[in-house]
Amino acid sequence: MQYFSFINKSIKNYSNSAFDVKRFAILFQKLNLYIIGTCLLIPAIWYNVFDEGFIQKRTEVFTYKQRIKAQYEKLVDGYERRKELGIASSSPIRGYDEFYQGQLNRYHFRFGFVYGSMAITALPWLLILFWPAGPPIRVDRKNGLIYTRQWFRFYAARLEQLQPECKEFSASLERLGGPLIVSLYRPGKVYDEKGQLKRGIRIRIGCYIPPDLSHNRDILYCIEQFMKHEADIPEDLNPKKGWLEWSLVPAKKLPKQEKLDKKISYWFAKEKTKP
Repeated sequence: MQYFSFINKSIKNYSNSAFDVKRFAILFQKLNLYIIGTCLLIPAIWYNVFDEGFIQKRTEVFTYKQRIKAQYEKLVDGYERRKELGIASSSPIRGYDEFYQGQLNRYHFRFGFVYGSMAITALPWLLILFWPAGPPIRVDRKNGLIYTRQWFRFYAARLEQLQPECKEFSASLERLGGPLIVSLYRPGKVYDEKGQLKRGIRIRIGCYIPPDLSHNRDILYCIEQFMKHEADIPEDLNPKKGWLEWSLVPAKKLPKQEKLDKKISYWFAKEKTKP
């Protein structure tokens, strides 16, 4: 089916009976981290390369032990000279440990300023490097379910329970195609006491940045056609990976199939049907 080639950026894995769709929210959040990280990195480069006052404070913080020791040696040397001239105070000079603790208090603000600015600058980039993407949403034609794992909990829905919403734009200030939003449910939490379909947990799916404004509707159409056995995934489909998905930590995965089968059976057993 040609439509599957339109959404190959949103497909993570696939087989004859199922395919996994990426989460839109994770990729959208990673782009925000790139923007925040870049905004913090620019002033950090300026301060560390061009601002002589900050460079001096940074150097003093990194070499504070040597500076305190040099100050104490200078103090002792001055005391010895005054003693030779007979003008030194009668009280003995403080020990090095006492002097060290007294001088250390002067560096507390510098410690917080220098190390705090470094930590704030590095944090977004650490999250980019080590933040794993959430597990994908699996479209399982064999079991007739769409499901995923969220915070170690299993959520699922039949095709007619998805309550899909195709957002026109990804954000108010962006003119990019929005995600496909679907409802998934905990076991036994699909219908309320009156038999009405609950809202469920709303999950945003699809790649970011979407290639066109109709990408979310293409994903929904492929899910519907696949679940109704009206279309199969082409064997030569080549899922693509975007630059926002790059991470040193592998993306989270769904449980193994044996464990998934137990969760699926339990979900069906707890499902409430409409009266």
